[in-house]
Amino acid sequence: MDGYRSFHAIVADNARRAPDRVYVHCIDQGKSLSYGALYATSNRIARFLKARGFAANDRVLLLAENSVENLAVFVSTLRYGATIATVHVEMNQAHLAEIVRAVNPKLVLYQDGLGLDGLRADAPGEWIGLDKFFADLESLSDADDVPTVAQPDSLGVIFYTSGTVAKPKGVIQTHATAYYNYDATADYLQLKPGDRVLDCRSYSWLSAQHMSLGAPLVAGATTIMARHFSQSRYFDWLREHAINIGFVVPTMVAMLLAKPHAVTGAGFPDLRFLTCSSAPLLEEQWRAFEARYGITLCQSAGASEAGNMAAHRGAARKIGTIGLPLKHQQMRIDNGEVVVGGGKQQAYGYLNPDGSIERLPAEYRTGDLGVLDTDGHLRITGRAKELIIRGGVNIAPLEIDDVLAAHPAVAEAGTVGVPHPIYGEEVVSYVTLRDGASATPAQLSAHCAARLPEFKMPKEIHVRDALPKNARGKLDRRALTEDWKRAATTAAE
Repeated sequence: MDGYRSFHAIVADNARRAPDRVYVHCIDQGKSLSYGALYATSNRIARFLKARGFAANDRVLLLAENSVENLAVFVSTLRYGATIATVHVEMNQAHLAEIVRAVNPKLVLYQDGLGLDGLRADAPGEWIGLDKFFADLESLSDADDVPTVAQPDSLGVIFYTSGTVAKPKGVIQTHATAYYNYDATADYLQLKPGDRVLDCRSYSWLSAQHMSLGAPLVAGATTIMARHFSQSRYFDWLREHAINIGFVVPTMVAMLLAKPHAVTGAGFPDLRFLTCSSAPLLEEQWRAFEARYGITLCQSAGASEAGNMAAHRGAARKIGTIGLPLKHQQMRIDNGEVVVGGGKQQAYGYLNPDGSIERLPAEYRTGDLGVLDTDGHLRITGRAKELIIRGGVNIAPLEIDDVLAAHPAVAEAGTVGVPHPIYGEEVVSYVTLRDGASATPAQLSAHCAARLPEFKMPKEIHVRDALPKNARGKLDRRALTEDWKRAATTAAE
């Protein structure tokens, strides 16, 4: 395949070029793994898997929080050529038994203390705790004499969506798909050997796998990881670890704005930019962050099935957009919806609960509504399923959110459509306020009236302490709609 590199070759090349350079450092563990040590570990794990008869498409299931060992297992499984499957244990607890049966792993590597003992009794595969696994590896040779068993189209990665509302989906990437996504990410980030990136999102999720596991690996860069985001420590991490690029989501941006720190970009001489993904970043929130901190904030967007779709190149951001279509990606707008296909980043298929594989079509309809501007940048205008249809007129909730977020007292905003006997749906908004700020619904309504036509005006605005989020930190509009219905039912009784 054009441009494809095996993970065996990538790991070996990095070790040869810069054996002492750190691949990953975990802040919580105070522990690092160099490229030379990753190479040695990956060869031991390859030997371990070969001894157990692993072939291409045989699966290792990894159940663990962020750690150096987590990334070592992930990369080493790909280096050997088997399939690595990841699941966020806490977020998918209700479906975990079904997921394990669907994955049908030959080996399960798990972190102690995650409450998995009850699951092991009837689950498939050989189960080994991570601590024991790494202790046992020390007795194996680290010689590179175990070749990869994978072809480019062998199954590489299986990851699960959050499953907080519906059952989680297992999405499959081939070895080639994973490589092309990592390569495209390194390309738009303009990662160079030795660059240092910071991430504190779960490596069970695809976004972190692409941005701070795979892209640094392909580029020969260094990942600094934390197990969880810390509003109070985030800027300290950027400074102490001389970070060049940091990864955030809109919720993190909102938290850093809600309780501002007395720092500016001048205090981070190594930092080129932060890049935000996983959900649309409101334009006013974006401008407020850059104005407050003097730090460049970029965006990127993708989907589990489509891979990385669009992003700003390096620090060349264009506020209000999520950038240009990426390397290895083909994108078009069809009746307002973003469609990708024909590139090299699309997922192979879904892993169904019964263990069967459902192939994805050549083109994937993302459900995102968007436009390409005159510079070719993608601007997301909403989600097809979130559109409010009031009296036959389509209203994008993001537009209302953006107007509310422009009010100086508003920290976050979320708009939904609720049932209405005449119009079909009516516009209702929820907001949280910045620390120390105050605003009444009437004041917020007046703010909207100066900026929105009457038919787009929220007919109710509710001030909340917090807005509901899903496992990925995205605004949960469905939960807001259900809250409104419960409150309406209670009021009618």
